[in-house]
Amino acid sequence: MPTVVLPVRHEARHDHTGYYTGVLQLVLDKTREDFGPCELRIHDDIIPQTRRYMYLAQDLGIDVVDATSSDERKERFRTIPIPILKGLMGYRVSFIRAKDEAAFRAIDSIEALGEFQAGQGTTWPDVDTLRHNGLPVVTAHNYASLFRMLLAQRFDYFPRGAHEILDEIANFDTEGLMPEPSFILAYPSPVYFHVRRDNVALAERIKTGLQRAIADGSFDEHFYNHEIIVNTFEQLQLDKRKVFFLCNPAYRESPWLDDDRYWIHPWPKDLCATAPKQGLLTRDSG
Repeated sequence: MPTVVLPVRHEARHDHTGYYTGVLQLVLDKTREDFGPCELRIHDDIIPQTRRYMYLAQDLGIDVVDATSSDERKERFRTIPIPILKGLMGYRVSFIRAKDEAAFRAIDSIEALGEFQAGQGTTWPDVDTLRHNGLPVVTAHNYASLFRMLLAQRFDYFPRGAHEILDEIANFDTEGLMPEPSFILAYPSPVYFHVRRDNVALAERIKTGLQRAIADGSFDEHFYNHEIIVNTFEQLQLDKRKVFFLCNPAYRESPWLDDDRYWIHPWPKDLCATAPKQGLLTRDSG
């Protein structure tokens, strides 16, 4: 039987194999009659992020990776441009120093947040988005060092994908730090499946399976009932936070951002045309 191999991520913040495995298994099940039986397998080794992309590009035992979109990845791989996290990666909850909680609760605008410095990984596409919206950013090459830098006051807050932050609390030394409790930075940052450029058949199968799962409701059933998603919404109380919507320049002219089939909350149509917006996240409103 043919197999599709998905890697296990090395970083603790991405210990979410069960979610992505479930989505990919759903895809294979939805397309079994058209494309034939196929076994989903997890790679035997833990592979660091940069090496995963090398393994995929060179056909070294990996067939598909899940990752946020970027121009470099679109050029290097064949991207299936259907969001597999419904935009959750772009809902950014920030680590802050616990002693600064009152100062962050008082922030009521993007302009006010601009008085503080964010921390991000040097190569992360989020850096461009934050700076595009007038938010100062300090960068570091080493992901784990960002927690230490925040505690040492090298910057003031560390935005994370909402589904990542609870896992990081459980797996990193975050003593003295806490999730900021009052707001979300929100901008389009879709996670897609990527395959090798020459693997047209697998790309078509994934696209077909995702479209069918979205159309019949089974994708939403998997998403909204998965433990990671449930815990994220309940423990971080995402629907009770202020939301500062930001323009992601990479999606400045994407007409499908207001299509509620793909997102927890459709993005405002004029997200990049006017000043940053504020609001609340709900599943029902656009």
